[in-house]
Amino acid sequence: MLTPSLPNSDDRGNRWLQAKTHQILAEGAVDLAPPRCENDPSCYWGTDLETDTTLYLRLVDDPELKALRFDRALLYACGAGHYARQNYAIVFIRRTLTKMGVLAA
Repeated sequence: MLTPSLPNSDDRGNRWLQAKTHQILAEGAVDLAPPRCENDPSCYWGTDLETDTTLYLRLVDDPELKALRFDRALLYACGAGHYARQNYAIVFIRRTLTKMGVLAA
């Protein structure tokens, strides 16, 4: 019997960064928009080669889609559990969301 393979570091990094982004938004009392239909998520990763490191956010009462662009090395490091890079990612997410006007300064 074959054992299922573990997700690669990029996939784990995507999940980790998305979870941290959700946590930071919740701490800032910022809500994601509810899905407009079943296949319309309010938070998702890009699907092609140029956007697969971009996390898109749709926020309540904001018609403009927000995009957080991450470096591929950061995705890998966060998925591999590199503590220093994970801390950098948290600071990067907060700083970027603040610059976008999503979080209060």
